[in-house]
Amino acid sequence: MKTISTLRRVALATICIGMTVAFTSCEELFNSETQTFDTTAALKEALSIGAKTAAVNLGKDGGYMDDVAVRIGMPEEVSTVMELADTDAGKNFLTAIGAEIFNKDELVSLMNKAAEKAAPESAEIFVGAITSMTIADGENILFGAENAATEYLRAKTYIDLTRIFGDVVTSTFDQVSVGGRTLNDAWAGFTQYYNRIIDFKEKQDLKTIAILSALKIGLSSTGNGEMYNKIMAIERVNTNLGEYVTGKALDGLFVKVAEKEKGIRTDVSQRTSDLLRNVFGRLDGR
Repeated sequence: MKTISTLRRVALATICIGMTVAFTSCEELFNSETQTFDTTAALKEALSIGAKTAAVNLGKDGGYMDDVAVRIGMPEEVSTVMELADTDAGKNFLTAIGAEIFNKDELVSLMNKAAEKAAPESAEIFVGAITSMTIADGENILFGAENAATEYLRAKTYIDLTRIFGDVVTSTFDQVSVGGRTLNDAWAGFTQYYNRIIDFKEKQDLKTIAILSALKIGLSSTGNGEMYNKIMAIERVNTNLGEYVTGKALDGLFVKVAEKEKGIRTDVSQRTSDLLRNVFGRLDGR
């Protein structure tokens, strides 16, 4: 498959007229140019296939949630409080200060559902970014790591994709629900309960001291003494949920694009065009 335009061939032929050193023949120049442009086109085709495949598969029900490689978990900033809610002493503490014992599984489910709903729209965003890319070092990428093209795409597009795809993700927060609660509702409820812990531990009255002492003793008696120190060190939630879910959703998409790239590199049956077979066939036997 030739990807050089007629005009480009005319230009190359003009160069050939006065060329004496760079190439031993015009044929060598044409072959080199053809290989370079075919390599770039093949890399873009492979990435486009990977992006479309990732968008379809992750956009299915359970696409993120059921795949441990890409499942979106709780933000690190709030994991300590979630661990606290799983202990008897923690539940007693939360009840004592009037904080709701939050269902973390519900929040995780909602975050993954939001990413799954947004995923199908990522294909157009990804392919647009891929099409506009200028792959300056196609040969090195072709003969690089099994995810070299995906990593190139990530480096060149991640910031812009975060901004564009972020709008898609956050628009789903009121479109997905579990038990009638949307992700925005669930997150607002959680942050209120989380920050109530902050408000409480900042007090200095005798009731506060007594409740915190009971928490410390209760955690220590079950081997969770270190958790008390973690709770006393937490600060107010400042996690931007939109940025968090967008980042994790994009990370998952790139994981799946990389898987498809590896497949095209190593599995002849996944090279579905002459271009892919010709270019990636150069990797066989290496």
